[in-house]
Amino acid sequence: MRRAMLPVLMALFLGGLALTPGLASGHTASAFTVLVKESGFSQSAPEIFHNDSILWHNTDNNSNLTHRLVHDHDGDGLYNGTLDWDSGEMHAYCETDGNNTKIDANCTTSFFIEFNANWTEGDYEYQDLRSDGSTANGTIRLFADMDSHNASTPPSVGTSFGVTDGNEKPSDSQESVDEPLTAEDVLLYVAMGTGGAAVLLLLLLAVRRSDGPELVKSYSEQE
Repeated sequence: MRRAMLPVLMALFLGGLALTPGLASGHTASAFTVLVKESGFSQSAPEIFHNDSILWHNTDNNSNLTHRLVHDHDGDGLYNGTLDWDSGEMHAYCETDGNNTKIDANCTTSFFIEFNANWTEGDYEYQDLRSDGSTANGTIRLFADMDSHNASTPPSVGTSFGVTDGNEKPSDSQESVDEPLTAEDVLLYVAMGTGGAAVLLLLLLAVRRSDGPELVKSYSEQE
């Protein structure tokens, strides 16, 4: 009896493995560094996904300039709105005392933003306001998380962005568009098909093994 149940248990185990690829295909949050240089940004248009973050670090120590990164979502020129950001004046370095403590507590050399699920996918344009009056432009391209969207397809330029409205519903035209299969989808279907075939073969083996002793016994009684 125990030997007959072993193939069944193996079949259930393999069947469970066939479903695991979908659990491992989620996007792992990453951190990206953008260097603020005298000539501009090291990456003028980085492409990121939800829950990724960007760290801007000022490396412009030749021109003795300060850099201020701003994003004005509402267009009022104040950079203090809910969806705005303002890095403040970023220096190339901050002076410290003998204990390695910053003399100016407000001095900073870097700026950090995490783009969590509250930010919708789209292009985020921002500016570097330099202390000499010049400006440099940059863009952040935010894609939807691969867990729920086809992240290989970038959003169209001009997509609205900001905090997602919970009452907002997709249009009928968006619902009817079929997204193309990604490499992860193909691997998932192949794994499920292979696991299903293994389950069927092991079940067939279990049935044949369980029927074998009865057939031998019946044949012996007839003799």
